[in-house]
Amino acid sequence: MDFTSLLGVALAFLVVFVMLKLLAGRLKHLGKVALRSLVAFFGIWAVNIAGGFFGFHIGLNLATALTVGILGIPGILLILAVKYFI
Repeated sequence: MDFTSLLGVALAFLVVFVMLKLLAGRLKHLGKVALRSLVAFFGIWAVNIAGGFFGFHIGLNLATALTVGILGIPGILLILAVKYFI
């Protein structure tokens, strides 16, 4: 391998390293949102099982899980308000 090719490979590795460092923070936040949405999914599922005895049901889909996952308790209140008023 000549010096120019070696320099090109080193520069490519440097660019990939810098891009991964810049994206690492965003990926960490996306991971947190994904985990919170997964917990929200199981929480809505549990509410639907318990609410089945009383005739209460919340739609269980990606939109509701993401809403509750991102917003937390206000997201639950938002979903309940939409369910109640619509």
